[in-house]
Amino acid sequence: MSQVPVYVSGYTNEKSTGIYLYTFDTTIGTLSLETLAAESANPSWFCFHKSGQHLYATNEVASFNNANTGYISAYNRDPQTGKLTLANQQVTNGQHPCHAVCDSIGNFLVAANYTGGSVSVFPINAPGSPESNLGNVISFSDHNQHYNHTMSVPTRQEKAHCHSVDFDPIADRYVFVNDLGCDLLVTYLFDKQSGSISPHSTFSFPPGTGPRHLKFAPNHNNFCYVVGELSNDVFMLEFDFEGGKFNEIQRVHALPQDFEGDNLGAEIDISPNGKFLYVSMRGYDAITIFEINEWTGKLSLVGYQPTGGKHPRHFTIDPTGQFLLVGNTDSNNIVVFKIDQATGLLEQVSSVEHIEPTCIRFWT
Repeated sequence: MSQVPVYVSGYTNEKSTGIYLYTFDTTIGTLSLETLAAESANPSWFCFHKSGQHLYATNEVASFNNANTGYISAYNRDPQTGKLTLANQQVTNGQHPCHAVCDSIGNFLVAANYTGGSVSVFPINAPGSPESNLGNVISFSDHNQHYNHTMSVPTRQEKAHCHSVDFDPIADRYVFVNDLGCDLLVTYLFDKQSGSISPHSTFSFPPGTGPRHLKFAPNHNNFCYVVGELSNDVFMLEFDFEGGKFNEIQRVHALPQDFEGDNLGAEIDISPNGKFLYVSMRGYDAITIFEINEWTGKLSLVGYQPTGGKHPRHFTIDPTGQFLLVGNTDSNNIVVFKIDQATGLLEQVSSVEHIEPTCIRFWT
């Protein structure tokens, strides 16, 4: 493995027009632009189907076909060229969808609508075949009807804001939704036959946390880490798979004590070996690095790495676990860092220009 396909999407407010295909050299850590894979409006996030044949993008917009909703674009991938052909588009019934994920079997897609404050579930028709597309929403949950927004940060928590959706890492029994506006991590029961979701439990963060994204530890499936976009804290939670509930184990701040500027926490990820956790900080414009205790799962600070740009909204780790790629949205660039396998520290090795990158993912 030396040449690996990488897809990059972002906002299309300027010159970007959709989803782009790059090739990443895993021996030296460089990106090479191949082609525009597909035109798409504000594809702020995308995910892959387990078959390796489909890609689903969240079109983060407020209206579509004269309705107040965003939508999902389903694409089929050409295995030879890597280009994407639009299969169909489906409305999410909520504005500004910003995150989506497929179940492990590949029968359903779940999406989070940020401004809509809601969660949508879609069936995937004929998964794995060239005729595959996305069905209409079959299950829907409006957080504005079920939960109270906190208003701790009035400009950001005036209503529910669902920011991420994730399946549990063991059996797809649960779906987890981080709600930035309500300071909640909501656990849903997921019916693998029908695709329906039903509220099961909630974990309440301190007011003003603004939970954004989460990551389960690869070496400890019951340990989960959540980044607070507004508080810039990282929470270590333990999930009880029998009871379907979270409990807090640890809370650490991801910014230096002497930092006084504005900042928003963004992405969170863990190295494939399970040793290090990374969090991107927008404003401080750095990656905060933590070491994960092998036995307890608790975090200890390693250091901070400037991202070589502004507003690092998203980052990803390459399949070899050797490199970390950061998309700096406001400085229009993607920066590649080499990961020190012993310390977790990062060293910049290359950079490319890319307009408003918001999601970077390897096709594996």
